[in-house]
Amino acid sequence: MNSGIKGILKWPLVVAAIVIVLRVVVERSGAPENISNLFSAVALHLVIAPLYFAVRIGMSTIPRPYITQLKLVVLFVVLTRAMVLPTYWLAHIMDWHQQRFGGLTGDVSPFTAYVAIPFATAGIWIVMSTIVGTLLGWVVIAILSRVYPRTVHDRTA
Repeated sequence: MNSGIKGILKWPLVVAAIVIVLRVVVERSGAPENISNLFSAVALHLVIAPLYFAVRIGMSTIPRPYITQLKLVVLFVVLTRAMVLPTYWLAHIMDWHQQRFGGLTGDVSPFTAYVAIPFATAGIWIVMSTIVGTLLGWVVIAILSRVYPRTVHDRTA
């Protein structure tokens, strides 16, 4: 992966890590659910980061912008969901009762608590975010390509 792509991905991943930690801190401090929901990794990987990637790609001369968008969205959502996994494990260990950890508290088998629910949830969000984020990004790239046209030799999309 070239340095331009890494640069686009770096700060959204830093923001995702901060949001995930802040969400846990806010939830554990007893804040209402509507406040803790403001710190959403799902919002980041479903809409916000894909839009950011699309704008950065659409305003640049990165070759193959649509494939680049797909790669960035997939990589971002997989890495973000990997950062969320430990919160599910902690929820089981510490017996957290937030709605998003449904099925992890009480008498639950270790397989269900550490593998089935966290990885099924990650899988669902990875698929949904890849579809929604990529399509949304492609629309933005198409619009921006009209505003910031590439030269003929740069159009390798």
